Amino acid sequence: MRHVLPVLALVASLFAAPGLPALAADSEFHICPDNAEARVSHTGSSAWIATTQSSRPRELRIEIIGRNPALVCVYRMFGTDYWIYRYPSAHHPNCTVSSEGGTRGFYCLR
Repeated sequence: MRHVLPVLALVASLFAAPGLPALAADSEFHICPDNAEARVSHTGSSAWIATTQSSRPRELRIEIIGRNPALVCVYRMFGTDYWIYRYPSAHHPNCTVSSEGGTRGFYCLR
């Protein structure tokens, strides 16, 4: 059994996602969605064409939303900022914006 654990650790490390930071068991790392897309709908005639825009994350920040800190991914569409956000998990509420291992995201601790 003593020899199985190092082998299992080696196998697990081979399947780890490349470019993602190595995390301690008491931490989490959240990455923004790679792409956001927005569509506009309208009630006019079919002669009017609504455009679609998409964006990669331009900025990461922590904002207070509903009295709680939220992990915010900022995209740029239709000439303005568009937010996609999530709240940290209850087990890892202390988050900072980070570029661990070259990957931008939110590093959260207990």
